[in-house]
Amino acid sequence: MVSNFVQKNVTILRIILIFMMITYYISSTLYASNVKVILNAPKNNYGVVSLENNNEELFQTLASVAEKKKNFKVVIDAGHGGHDPGAVGKNSTEKELVLKMSIKLTDMIQKMYPEIEVIQTRTTDVFIPLFRRIQFANEQNADLFISIHCNYISSPKTRGTETFVMGLHRAGENLEVAKRENASILLESNFEANYDGYNPNSPEGHIIMSMFQNNYLDKSIELAADIEAQFAASHMSKSRGVKQAGFAVLRRASMPAVLVEAGFLSNEAEEAYLMSDEGQQAVTDALLKAIGAFYKNNQNNQVTPTEQRIEQTNDVVTSSTKSTKNTSTEGSKKESAKTQTANGNQNISQIANKPTIYYKVQIAALKNETADLDTPELRKIGKLSLVNQQDVNKYLVGDFISRESAEIAREKLKNLGYKGAFIVLLQE
Repeated sequence: MVSNFVQKNVTILRIILIFMMITYYISSTLYASNVKVILNAPKNNYGVVSLENNNEELFQTLASVAEKKKNFKVVIDAGHGGHDPGAVGKNSTEKELVLKMSIKLTDMIQKMYPEIEVIQTRTTDVFIPLFRRIQFANEQNADLFISIHCNYISSPKTRGTETFVMGLHRAGENLEVAKRENASILLESNFEANYDGYNPNSPEGHIIMSMFQNNYLDKSIELAADIEAQFAASHMSKSRGVKQAGFAVLRRASMPAVLVEAGFLSNEAEEAYLMSDEGQQAVTDALLKAIGAFYKNNQNNQVTPTEQRIEQTNDVVTSSTKSTKNTSTEGSKKESAKTQTANGNQNISQIANKPTIYYKVQIAALKNETADLDTPELRKIGKLSLVNQQDVNKYLVGDFISRESAEIAREKLKNLGYKGAFIVLLQE
């Protein structure tokens, strides 16, 4: 009797145990079907995690951790290389000088900003197709692309720095620079396929190339303006300003991208300076400061909202978001003075060797009253100044050496809400 009872209970226990195991297996399988964790190859030095169980809180937590681990990436591109010497001066070649500057700049960034990841397109004397340089930056998910070059022109007296962004060339001299830099394409095999049939020897080809707009044009101009401001502040040479032209190396950039012309090898004195340790240090110092400022201002991709938008019509200004402040003219002048040294850096509008004729952009005019128009966005574009003429207070931005630089600033000001902004020509 006892033996039969134990045997029956053991059988029941076995059945219960088997049932529990089946239940556990089914529930585990069902749960696993709702949760899938995928670890991809790290693109930004961290695993990419994808969750499909609708656990939004967990997803946000993991995404936040991943974002914190993401590096700010800068691609430094030394122009030309290999069988492409670039500009050839009396005692130097462009490819050699810009490679030295690029290596030096990379070392300086890594020491000053170890959290920034710096990638170089070349570290030796090799030829790299133009399209591959920016393609590589896109593949690396770079946050900045800076291509370093040296200039050349038939006039041996011309000197100074220039920083270019992608866009339509409005001046013949800008087209000539683009033609010279884009001529490297002819050294590439099968270049027609890499540039959609673009021919650097074709006049219409340069027009088509210049129409490739960088979606990050505003940020590119911001960086270019700070680079030229740093060049001007260093007094290494005169700044020739921020310019636009159709450069193949900036085409299809998926990040802010600029091309820096550090000086003219056609000018013997400037060539000698760029060959010297002092000159190369000055160039890289200026670039380092501009990159550092851009990194600090944009590492979180934060955009300060516009505090005030003003449109001008026939010298009468109306505010679309705020009423104007009845502050004194003297107070506004003091505010304007503050913009000259904003962020401890000299603005691009304050350029050494200022010419007799220069340009400003007028954004507002108020009769018998003043307004506080000073904003962080405006400071990045140029110095704000106030001019009183017959009881009308006119607000002007910048102090530009070329109309092209003023046009770039005007477009940025229009994007800030100053739809009626226009360029004025002044003479000292």
